[in-house]
Amino acid sequence: MKFPYRWRCCSNKFSFQNTRMKTWRQRNMIAAVLLLCVVGALCSDDMGTPVCGSSYEAACLTPADYLNRSAPINKEVAVGKKLIISLEGLSGSPVCHLIRGEDRVMTARNGSQSMVTSPLSETDSGEYTLTCDSNNAAMFSTTVILHVMKRPTKPQLMLDGVDVPDASPLFKCVSEGFPKPTIQWSGNKDGEQSLKESDRKTESKILSSEYYNTGMMCCATNAEGQECSQLYDYDLQSSVMNKDEASTVTLSKGQSLLLRCRVNRYSLKSPVWEKGGTQLNARTLSCKPEKEEEMCIKNDSHYVVRMAYLSIRSVREEHSGTYTCTSTDKNSKSVDVHVSDEVSLSAQLDETKIISAQEASSTCLQATVSYHPVLQHCSWETPDKKRTKCVRDTWVTQHRTVKLCDPLISGDYKLHLEAGGQKETKTISVCVVDEPKFNFLFNKDDGTINLETASLVPANYTWMVCLELNDSCETDSSWDEVPNASKTVSETDSNFSCNKPIKSSVSEDVVKGDQFRFCLTNSVGSWCKTHFMIIPPQSSIGKPPEYNSFLLKVCSLLLLLAWL
Repeated sequence: MKFPYRWRCCSNKFSFQNTRMKTWRQRNMIAAVLLLCVVGALCSDDMGTPVCGSSYEAACLTPADYLNRSAPINKEVAVGKKLIISLEGLSGSPVCHLIRGEDRVMTARNGSQSMVTSPLSETDSGEYTLTCDSNNAAMFSTTVILHVMKRPTKPQLMLDGVDVPDASPLFKCVSEGFPKPTIQWSGNKDGEQSLKESDRKTESKILSSEYYNTGMMCCATNAEGQECSQLYDYDLQSSVMNKDEASTVTLSKGQSLLLRCRVNRYSLKSPVWEKGGTQLNARTLSCKPEKEEEMCIKNDSHYVVRMAYLSIRSVREEHSGTYTCTSTDKNSKSVDVHVSDEVSLSAQLDETKIISAQEASSTCLQATVSYHPVLQHCSWETPDKKRTKCVRDTWVTQHRTVKLCDPLISGDYKLHLEAGGQKETKTISVCVVDEPKFNFLFNKDDGTINLETASLVPANYTWMVCLELNDSCETDSSWDEVPNASKTVSETDSNFSCNKPIKSSVSEDVVKGDQFRFCLTNSVGSWCKTHFMIIPPQSSIGKPPEYNSFLLKVCSLLLLLAWL
């Protein structure tokens, strides 16, 4: 078909303007790219220089921010983190030294932009001097006081005030860490807190009579976490172990052990402790305030309850064994005590987790952990490489579960654990499933209706058609499956796939109604989308005169608009 001269002329002119505009845009784009390259060359840092930014692995200190300050710089860093001392903002190319006492710990020279420590431990806390020289002239010297933050230690739980006549003893709970921990007692009971001379140790005492007929726990908490110790309490009203009475206790060397058995009867005698079948004499092993015995026994009574405490301030391997307490009516209960420095660490984490998009912000990842002696580090790494501390249970002597409760995204999450220097990493693949999007395409060349989508697999899909007239396709019974058009997409197609592309097609000949539907089902849910058949008119033959007249008017209007 030939265009009129005016149309061809205008078309050529428009094409020429497009070419000029395209050339102008290309020139400007090239200039912009060159400018960005120059700026990047001038402004970029050495790729080998660590970026100074605090993260889960490192903390940052920039001395240039303190040049006009005479007071020392106080810096708090968690145990296991590195410290990056950035020299950005200092003029010239200074040579800097980090000094502790008379020893140079680190040196930065030849234009280095930072100094990076190895992972810090508690022994790295202390006072340092940071000096920088330029052209053999001193630029500045400042004092840096480094505080390495540490989780509270497992509290030492023991008896105190054992020599006060006609009075129950005190419970004493001692822990240290940085920041200095606070100590709390179970049941929201108030103890008397006292701060030791050390800036890291806290001690708290409470009357044992507050817990004369129940178990007890004390917990030490600071910004780095919480650790707890408990009184192992045994009720001798019967010989059947209650669910909260421990039959096995595992301790590390140096930890404390406090056992108690009690009987709720009027009795002239207190229960009796024995170890490995040998009775422990309460008189010769009685607790005395003037010396810290290896093991001691303290008998006590409050109201109608008679009690026998067995206390070990600092356990050793020879304290391992079976301890049994027996009442006067021969009821007894036993506990196996294991003292070991053997390190162990294990975790159980599902390999995959599939959730709907609606659940992503309210679902937690959870792992079961077992460790000895202490779970020092626990963190989750997200698919976008961000680290966050584990959510641990509170008011427990052993953390059995660790969680991540941030909004979840699809990808691999890693759980990083460390106990006693032993490390463990577990991975879970998370799939967040949203409602699939169906894209229908009509191929006029081969007369097929094509569908493209993506879904979690395994999944199955079905094509359906409604043959009802008068728009009565509201009920499921109105729809029939298209023969030989259903399929199951299994995991064997691509192992585990969270968002597998799916393509399917049917011939328009088998879709005999004016509506068709595509349905997909996976483990999260089922979705269907209905589409209306729109078949372009092939010919006006056989149409009523008014239809032909309308079609002629439409075509004439389109030609007129094209001419203008």
